[in-house]
Amino acid sequence: MKKPNILFFLAHGLSLWLLTHAAAVLLLERSASAGTMEFSAGFSYSASNYVDVGSSWTRRLSVGLGYYFFGESEIEFEVQDVVDRTQIPGIEDTTFHDQVYSLEWIQGLAPRDSFVRPYFKAGFGQLHRTASGSYFGTTVPTDTYDQLTGIFGVGIRFHVYHAFSLRFEGSTYLINGALSTAPQNFSVNSGLSVYF
Repeated sequence: MKKPNILFFLAHGLSLWLLTHAAAVLLLERSASAGTMEFSAGFSYSASNYVDVGSSWTRRLSVGLGYYFFGESEIEFEVQDVVDRTQIPGIEDTTFHDQVYSLEWIQGLAPRDSFVRPYFKAGFGQLHRTASGSYFGTTVPTDTYDQLTGIFGVGIRFHVYHAFSLRFEGSTYLINGALSTAPQNFSVNSGLSVYF
């Protein structure tokens, strides 16, 4: 049996050292950006007025607190407050008030020092909905219920200053995880992120 020579050991030793050194540099570089906190707030409002028929409007507020635990990966706790109001005289006069408390994974697709930073998010949460109003002049008793919901969204951040980003996001929450409810709860929000 042929004995391996010293060059064999040196070549493999050097390869192993380069591999572990490259992995350590990569991990240290990625973990250097870990530990950053992000506070974000968003807002959207839309209204429709139907001449001589009625009107409707939707207002959405969101506040989130996130933690970057590895590179561009972030865990965020978010609270959304949504009011949907419809008034059609003689037909419908309703208010739906949703409060969603969620935990989300946000994955950035570009380094945080990039000017343009797209991302996507997914998570789950608790929906608390209060529905009240009347249909065809008949008042419906106020109803409240709680349901689990899935959260999905895509967005983009514009890194305008060291500690600030402008944030634009399209997201939806799926009542009971049903994909058919995605269009009912979809919105586009704009807001601001602050890092500390």
